[in-house]
Amino acid sequence: MQTTTGARSGLGGSAALLVLLVGQAMANIDLAIVNLAVPAISTDLDVGSSELTLIVTAYALCSAVLLAPAARLGERQGVRRVYLWGLTLFTFASVVCGLATSAAVLIAGRCLQGAATALMISQVLVGIHRWFTGPARGRALGWNVLTLSGGAALGQVLGGTIVSADLLGTGWRAVFLLNVPIGVLILALGLFLLPHDRPAATTGRGDNDIPGTVLLAATTLAVLIPLSLERPDWIWVLLAAAVPLAVQFIRTERRVIARNGTPALDLRPLSATTVRWSLASYAGTTLTYIAMLYLLSLHLQQELGLPAWQAGLVPLGWVLAFGLAGPAFARSPQALARFLPFIGCAMLTVTYALASFVPAGTGTAIWPLTAVLCIGGFGLGINHTSLLNLLTATVSPRYAGTLSGTVNTLSTVVGVTGVALFGAAYSWFGRSAWAGSATAWVLTCAGLALIAGLCSFAALRAIATAPAGPRTPTPRPTQPSRPPRCSPPRRTPDTRRPPPTDPPAPPAPPAGGARTTKDDQR
Repeated sequence: MQTTTGARSGLGGSAALLVLLVGQAMANIDLAIVNLAVPAISTDLDVGSSELTLIVTAYALCSAVLLAPAARLGERQGVRRVYLWGLTLFTFASVVCGLATSAAVLIAGRCLQGAATALMISQVLVGIHRWFTGPARGRALGWNVLTLSGGAALGQVLGGTIVSADLLGTGWRAVFLLNVPIGVLILALGLFLLPHDRPAATTGRGDNDIPGTVLLAATTLAVLIPLSLERPDWIWVLLAAAVPLAVQFIRTERRVIARNGTPALDLRPLSATTVRWSLASYAGTTLTYIAMLYLLSLHLQQELGLPAWQAGLVPLGWVLAFGLAGPAFARSPQALARFLPFIGCAMLTVTYALASFVPAGTGTAIWPLTAVLCIGGFGLGINHTSLLNLLTATVSPRYAGTLSGTVNTLSTVVGVTGVALFGAAYSWFGRSAWAGSATAWVLTCAGLALIAGLCSFAALRAIATAPAGPRTPTPRPTQPSRPPRCSPPRRTPDTRRPPPTDPPAPPAPPAGGARTTKDDQR
């Protein structure tokens, strides 16, 4: 497997982590920032609704399809190399998007951005898994979780602000062009700060699992395309095809593993009960969070009449509270830290329940809802940080690529699923004669609270099945954990030997004599 220059610590480790997380933040911000730039894009390029949908969804679709293969590529080519490849491609794609003169060019640029995002963010968790150990890994995971959540919320805030500012007369193009100087700077820093790692040695013919890669991409697209595009109606047939495709993918990967090949997504780490329950809780809470961000934008603007810039500021309380979760996890007592996944889910459940009834309105009346969202932000932060810490402690570093690909792909799929399901439910309830927009907000928040409650149960199961050990992952011991067969320490045999003045031993060896010495040597 791939080896690195060793665990990172101190200033060098912080600088390498900063380089990784800036790329993660750029990817997450661009996923959300375009939503608020869509009206300006539609007016400038004169595009229809179908093309606008592709401009928004092409990014997520290409990213989701390539996340798992990109994680495997990092194992074969090195985390540093693949991350810098992705950052270079992302910067170039941002230029293409910012200078696009037609919808076709913009869609192509968004596809390139999605592919580059897969190369970048798939390496972040792998790098943290391999370059950090002990308490440093726990802190790095906390900052990573903050970047994941904060990037999506910050994208909503920056989207409307940048478009309204019309920087140098660029309008909506600035949301893409601002990536260029940031990307060039981080690329230069990455060349000097990211540690060199040696690619994994190939094992022969089984290294390229092309059928598994194709089936994984087809399964992901079969789920995401119907949820992202509402037309034509027959597109929902793809969702039904996702089930047999997933079954065939699992069979293919098992055959590859049986012949000692390298699968596109190694399923062996996912067989651990702790890993399955942890991923279930992580996926459920991610679904509710992404769905809540979308529902907030609809509720605050359509029901409460807030302007776009003010509606974008409301989730900032969530992000700020999220930022406190990482330090709180690192300083939590050992007895409490074990139950943080469940505590975080419980706080999310309370937040969604309160959000449906807390009074909210324009102006200062929005602050009660913002305060309630702070509870959810802190709960989501400690839930995700503790779950990722549990996953990296349970899964061997040799499967870091599999863990990264699984977590990132799962996050993308459940995020799109949550927006599609709860967005459709909110619209349907809002149009119905018996409900209306206010009731639609209450009912969708109740649905989010129900899912968060189920995630609490999954978190408890992950805690109950977790292997006993320290809160922060440590390297596996090289010595056997079983005590030696001879219980006395090596320095005590002389005290147990007969005194030199004793008479000569009889023909049979005395009890505890030579036998004790052999055991001690063993």
